[in-house]
Amino acid sequence: MADEVTVDKQAFHDHLSSFISQWKADKRSGDTLFGGVGSIVLVVGKAEEIPGFQKNNAFQFWLLGYEFPATLFIITPETLYIVTTKKKASYLEPLKGGKTPVEIFVRGKDAEQNAKQFERCLEIIKTAGKKVGIIAKDTASGPFVEEWKKAYGDVPKEVEEVDITTALSAAALAVKDEKELRAMRDASRASSGLMANYFVDQMS
Repeated sequence: MADEVTVDKQAFHDHLSSFISQWKADKRSGDTLFGGVGSIVLVVGKAEEIPGFQKNNAFQFWLLGYEFPATLFIITPETLYIVTTKKKASYLEPLKGGKTPVEIFVRGKDAEQNAKQFERCLEIIKTAGKKVGIIAKDTASGPFVEEWKKAYGDVPKEVEEVDITTALSAAALAVKDEKELRAMRDASRASSGLMANYFVDQMS
């Protein structure tokens, strides 16, 4: 990941606040979209040479503007917890101090300390409620993911897993702010111009 990575703090907190607001609104109106989850777990594995579309990655990109491999998000209605490496954490530290608290666990070479961080994550999930939101068709892979899955272990016996794929799409990825709408309009005009002024002539 290049040194010039800069996450837009304002856009990050706008997106995260919008997502959490819709989550809370759903709780008040009968849990029809999020299924009553108290926490959400999103894990991104190793970078793929030939990337496919993954909702975990898409949500991370929606929030940060970048994909951070080998990174875990645990979201509650009050706080976003992130587990990642020291290098990636340095890009995320500036996100602290916004509307939604952000807590970062920095992984290192100390296996015991890393294990304690995962234990803390499991406590957060269990304390947040009886249901945890996941992406059911998640295909993340890599050493970090395997380590997390091993730690996660028997949690589903204590906390019910709920597939929030649809909720993630409706409450986050389908919602466009003005900057995104402007980019879509620009792309549409460029595509239309290319088709009308070049492609049609070439095909004819």
